Amino acid sequence: MQLKRALWGINIVWLVLIGCVQTIASPPAAIVIVPTGKPLRETAVSATPTILAVDNYTASPSSTSVATPTPVMPPTATDAASQLPTFTSIQNEAIVNSALALGVPFAQMDRKNTGIRQYDNHLFFHPIGLDIAPSSIFMLDAGRVLKFDLDTPGLPQTLLSPGDYVGNVRVLEPLDLAAMTDGLLVLDRAGDVYLYDWQTQAWQIDRYDRPVGESSGHYYVAVAGEGNGRYLLETNYHYVRLYGEAVRNRLWPLIESRAVDVAVNGEDVFVLTQEMRGQNGILAKYRDTAYVTAFRPTVDIVQPRQVVVGETAVFVLDMAGQRLLALDRITGQLLQVYQTPPGTTAFDIDEMADRWLFTAPDRLYFFDEPQTQIQIPGGDPLPAALFTESMWQEVLSGLILPIQATDLTRRDFQMPGAPRHYRLGVHQGLDFYWRPGTAVYAVADGVVVRAMHDYEPLTSEQLDQLRVETKTLGFTSSTAIDLYRGRQVWIQHPDGIVSRYIHLSSIVPEIIEGASVVQGQQIGAVGNSGSPASLQSKSVDSHLHFELWWQDTYLGQFFRPVETRQLIETIFQTP
Repeated sequence: MQLKRALWGINIVWLVLIGCVQTIASPPAAIVIVPTGKPLRETAVSATPTILAVDNYTASPSSTSVATPTPVMPPTATDAASQLPTFTSIQNEAIVNSALALGVPFAQMDRKNTGIRQYDNHLFFHPIGLDIAPSSIFMLDAGRVLKFDLDTPGLPQTLLSPGDYVGNVRVLEPLDLAAMTDGLLVLDRAGDVYLYDWQTQAWQIDRYDRPVGESSGHYYVAVAGEGNGRYLLETNYHYVRLYGEAVRNRLWPLIESRAVDVAVNGEDVFVLTQEMRGQNGILAKYRDTAYVTAFRPTVDIVQPRQVVVGETAVFVLDMAGQRLLALDRITGQLLQVYQTPPGTTAFDIDEMADRWLFTAPDRLYFFDEPQTQIQIPGGDPLPAALFTESMWQEVLSGLILPIQATDLTRRDFQMPGAPRHYRLGVHQGLDFYWRPGTAVYAVADGVVVRAMHDYEPLTSEQLDQLRVETKTLGFTSSTAIDLYRGRQVWIQHPDGIVSRYIHLSSIVPEIIEGASVVQGQQIGAVGNSGSPASLQSKSVDSHLHFELWWQDTYLGQFFRPVETRQLIETIFQTP
């Protein structure tokens, strides 16, 4: 620790001198390589906040994904050194150039400065949340809240999973988490917030959000906490909600953008979003619900994933997890650029304890702790049906959209993973709103495995029964959700993928079970069958609900909303 502090002091002095030189000289011709984990606030920043053009990370998330690492068997006494887990980090020129363009230090996280805990294959496949508590690491992966011991390596403990109950409320799918002084907050896609109390080590309902009407369309995607206050970030109507015991409940609007993450420290609330069209990120600072104009990031944020705020700096994970930006918490001035370890999907930083953690499939990385090299065998692997982003892209390459001359919806509420408040469930596909009778086409070659030619429309009595059942259970049963889908066609494609075409008004006669279809062949027409609106007329709420499944997993399940959209845009090659 004394050595780290000494290096830090040397770096500050050296960088102050560099900054003085830069005020009278041209931008540096080389990148400053800084081995420490601290952001360098004294570094001079170029007056032009434009980063160099980059093409290799915006086209597809596949460029940022890595194959799930092959586990290493426990080392023997004779070859322990050769069997220690390691990783290879190839310097990304785009990230280096982004630091060079703004004249700030660059640091690459590699095996020289970063430790690793390697777990067996498919123990966790795509973490989307990571939080450091005093002696624990909390991870959100595949809808599960996992607890790791921070200082004693071992297998994780599962604290919460989809299908568990908190009180009498069934957990649907946790989407975000945030550690507080009194416990761990967990946001469900349904809108509920659960609290894991540190003292009792038990779950309780912090906020219940299911007794809502059919017109409700709110979609909370991130949670943060400070003191007694809880902050919820909403993406459909673009606002932040503050609630809590002995806290003035408040709500304030945001600019129209796609919500990504929210972080709070003291009175400062940082909101990370993405432009409605394109992949540029926006980081805004609020205090007492007011937008802080003095905070203006001096770097272009691209493909944002997460924001963490410390005592002096705010950190943004972008470039789909490949880059970490350290910005001054007061001004937004860029302090330093980091290239994260391979496959990074989430991170957390505890500045007070000087712990920087990153996670990837089956890995935990410890920046500035290169002595950590541990292989941890065992544990129950996840089902093989859980695909990473790159795996989904591989098996779904070459698909076409099910409706001609159409675009993907701009509303995240109509994408997979969004809540469906009217039936207390989760949306498992994407919606294409078109007039009744619009032709629907097969997205790829395949074989029909379900075609509901004998479908009978829902009656008002059946719909009332479904509502009663749903409210009694607190979620949508599998039987109920199938009735809500209405008239359907399912097609099985190579690699076991199944496409589902839902709410159809009609099915082409030759589309029967066992029939082969080719890509682009018409299979049916758009309608509203099965939806509550179908009781009003055949045109109200007319749309195609389209799903893609691999075994028991739907496309977009267990991903962040912004990741799901980018994945679908890549698969269908549509902006």
